Amino acid sequence: MTKLLLMLILIISILSVNLIAFFYYRITKNIYFSAFIILISAGVLAIVEGFFAMIILDDAFGFFFGLNLVGPYLLINSIIVLLIAVAVSIIKFSKLL
Repeated sequence: MTKLLLMLILIISILSVNLIAFFYYRITKNIYFSAFIILISAGVLAIVEGFFAMIILDDAFGFFFGLNLVGPYLLINSIIVLLIAVAVSIIKFSKLL
């Protein structure tokens, strides 16, 4: 039950961060800023998830489990968004030539 709850929190946090970054992209039209938002939120949400895991698991070492729960996935997500941004910039630059 606790693993299911922690995975549900993981999925909700990843979806919410991606939606926030998407809305910022729609407002600013800057995909690099959206990748930066995902990168910054990876650290913040890793700490928040650590506290949630500590509360759910009733163990002080649950904090480290929470740090490893969402942080690496959001870092990988921000790297993917950054690579997509670079690819889009290269395509736009090549069409201008």
